[in-house]
Amino acid sequence: MPRESEALASSIIHLLNIKLAALQDVWDEIGIQEEKRIERMASVKMHIERLLDQMIHEEELMKEQLKEAIENWQEKLQALCSELLLDPYKADESSTPLQLEKELRDQVDALLKEKDVRMKECEMLLKEDQALCTDLCKTPYYIPTGKVPSLQELEELKNHIISTAKEKERRLTIFLGLRREITQLMADIDHVPDTTFEKDAVLEQEDLFFLSDENIKSLEVLRKQLVMRKQELITTQESLKEQIRSLWNTLQIPTEQQNMDTTGSLSQVNAVLQQNLEKLQQKKIENLKQVITGLREKLHTYWDKCLYSQKQREFDFLLNENFTEELLQVHDEELLKITLYYEKHKELFDNVEKWERWWKMFLEFEKKASDPNKYANRGGTLLREEKERTQLQKKLPKLEEELKLNIEKWETEQGCPFMVNGQKFVTYIANQWEQHRFKREQEKQKFQYIKKDEGIGCKTPLKRPLGPSNTPQSKIRRLNGTSTIMNSGSTCNQAGKPPLSARKRNFSKKSNHVNGQLNSTTLESP
Repeated sequence: MPRESEALASSIIHLLNIKLAALQDVWDEIGIQEEKRIERMASVKMHIERLLDQMIHEEELMKEQLKEAIENWQEKLQALCSELLLDPYKADESSTPLQLEKELRDQVDALLKEKDVRMKECEMLLKEDQALCTDLCKTPYYIPTGKVPSLQELEELKNHIISTAKEKERRLTIFLGLRREITQLMADIDHVPDTTFEKDAVLEQEDLFFLSDENIKSLEVLRKQLVMRKQELITTQESLKEQIRSLWNTLQIPTEQQNMDTTGSLSQVNAVLQQNLEKLQQKKIENLKQVITGLREKLHTYWDKCLYSQKQREFDFLLNENFTEELLQVHDEELLKITLYYEKHKELFDNVEKWERWWKMFLEFEKKASDPNKYANRGGTLLREEKERTQLQKKLPKLEEELKLNIEKWETEQGCPFMVNGQKFVTYIANQWEQHRFKREQEKQKFQYIKKDEGIGCKTPLKRPLGPSNTPQSKIRRLNGTSTIMNSGSTCNQAGKPPLSARKRNFSKKSNHVNGQLNSTTLESP
């Protein structure tokens, strides 16, 4: 089908033919000659040509304007794509100039709207970022003024705001925690903020404090300083209390009068304690004799705890009766020295005291175990004592080994032997065991010969004839890991006793033999 424009052109030509025919009819009716008709027809042609020329000119002009408009839109579009960092726009090559102009115009309008949206969003985000960075004293995200931000820059700006907001929240949490601690510490030590920084941190509103790294670090330093100051006050307070307690004991102050007021801040409490200490020190000066006598008693107590020998207890001022402040100071220094020495080696002295206690218990159990009447009316006591004795026999060697290691360490540090009552403690332990074993052997020998003197020296089992026993040697007791005493059947005379002279000679020989063994062998604990 022909297009509408072609149909319209055909209708124009048809209309022109009809109008020219009408003119011919009018001219015929009027009787216009051929020459005039040619002139008039030429005039019609001229009017038609002028009209069409004018129209063509106008359309040509429109064509030029359209071409200029297309070029203008293309320039604007290229500039917008460059500002928005977009790829150059590619129009449809099959488009007519009119379609191309409209397409370019619409695209420019769309990019202008996008530019406006980006600029407004960027302005809002930059303000938010600036506020956050101001609080944190950080450099804000930089986008040149008037520049259209790219999508990537807007995304980076948003991420920067998110990270900065998180950092502000983190620092604010730290600040509030430090602020609480600092406020409490200032209250504890009765400290009033005196610097601008302290006032800003404690007294101002939290949103007025700049949360910079430097300020947070300064708060940390301030907190540590206050903690150290508080610890110093606590240490001072404990020292004051200890001195006051020591003076209470020295001055023998009754318990009901021993009162420490600990209400208020540390500074206030320390001030009160200092006043009380000064009063007690003044009272101590007024009671020098009583105080020095008390210090001497304490010295004797610590000498006993430290197992000092008589030579170690020689203190030049112990018998000085000229009770002066200088004498008191000398006693204080001596007591402090022995106290520090005891506290440093307290574990060692406690173990020595424990060994002494266990050793006395062991000797008591041994004494009860050798009592001939131990089975008489004891109930369950005998079994319990035997169990405790067995446990002591196991625990004493372990404790002695531990003491040896501690003593070796002590001797290495001090550069001198560890003495107890003037002798090495290891030797002291060995002597105790040696004396105990020697005593037991003597009691055993004495008991055996008493039984022989009484005629009960040899017993035979029932329903066996009297005479030498064929029983193998039994009841072998090892002494010091080397010598043994062997009990076996013995030959008796008719009265059950060997001759008296033989008994004396045997007792003398056995006593010498046992003594020789004990003196020649180093005894070990069980």
